[in-house]
Amino acid sequence: MKKTASEIQKERIQELEQKANALIEKCSVASLTSITEKGYPRTCVLSIAKANGFSDIYFVTSKRSQINGKATHFESNPKASVCYYLGGDSVTLIGNTEFIEDRELQEAVWNETDRKFFKKGIDDPKFRLIKFHTIEATFWIEGKFRTCKYK
Repeated sequence: MKKTASEIQKERIQELEQKANALIEKCSVASLTSITEKGYPRTCVLSIAKANGFSDIYFVTSKRSQINGKATHFESNPKASVCYYLGGDSVTLIGNTEFIEDRELQEAVWNETDRKFFKKGIDDPKFRLIKFHTIEATFWIEGKFRTCKYK
């Protein structure tokens, strides 16, 4: 039985999504962009603490400044962008952030190498765990380009 154009498109999108998930598993860092208090984008490169594919990505950061910095930006405006890249393939994501207070999840992503920034570990008052949730993804994988929207 011949596939419809819609079925073919769904298969192509699923293939790109699977490759995007495999790509993030190989990446240890990603770019995370926040919006400053003056409305400008501010991009930082951060270690990926945990990723559930490209849908939900977790980052550890510090709340060191009350004036600027990504933690302060996300308190005011949860809109964000994440980009990761490897070997010519890239994924650019648009979505929203939230601060994760769940102790079990914080413990699951904790890395002892972060103790140099957080002397008291996850109990350090400056420790923040950020969850980024994707609502739009632009894939450039193996020469194939596609933008998809998600809920």
